[in-house]
Amino acid sequence: MKTTLLLLLLAAGAAPAAHAQGGALSSKDYGDSGTGYASGNTGFGIKGGYNVSDLRGSGSGIFPNKNSLKAFNAGVYGQMGFSNFASLQVELLYIRKGFHTDQATVTTGGTTTTVGARDNRLDYLELPILFVGNVTETISFHVGPQVSLLTKVKSGDEDLSLKANGYNSVDYGAIGGVEARLGPARLGVRYDLGLGKIYKNGTVVKYNNTALFANGITDNNIHNQTFQVYLGIGVRR
Repeated sequence: MKTTLLLLLLAAGAAPAAHAQGGALSSKDYGDSGTGYASGNTGFGIKGGYNVSDLRGSGSGIFPNKNSLKAFNAGVYGQMGFSNFASLQVELLYIRKGFHTDQATVTTGGTTTTVGARDNRLDYLELPILFVGNVTETISFHVGPQVSLLTKVKSGDEDLSLKANGYNSVDYGAIGGVEARLGPARLGVRYDLGLGKIYKNGTVVKYNNTALFANGITDNNIHNQTFQVYLGIGVRR
């Protein structure tokens, strides 16, 4: 995911400057100021898209047959421009992260159990605070921190208690991405790097009420990571 984001950023930096077009005003229709950029750095809107989420960190290998989870994100944003180049964008998103586990055989305390494939879903309210820089009239890059509140956890069809199952309710991290604009529409990609630990040390992870490890997690260096593609519709101020 990091390699993909780097390539996208390089591509955006190499993109030729676009010529201003007539038609619908973008949420970034800020004004020219003699620079040739109609940057539109102030506005608000809605957005939503598709996630591919997974775990990272030295402790993430404890989960048997782990794969990425395909899910969604949706929310609102507000943007305040400081110049033709720079602006601050604040978002409030409902975003599903997590991971998928394929069928696996788990042995705990001498007992072997076959655990079926399941999605492990972590639902967050996420607050990104992003610096936006305009590379051209239609291409911008976004970087900044995010903080998230874990609202719900579900493993397969089972709702899990956050407290009883050792989940940390707050996550935080860093975001980087690029965005293209056409009229009021926005299309973007970003990488969301989780820096907070998902689990508390000693957490006993269960599958179908079967403990994966009798003594719980001994290395809780387990973090979220998410690749996102989104579409937004903006309204200028």
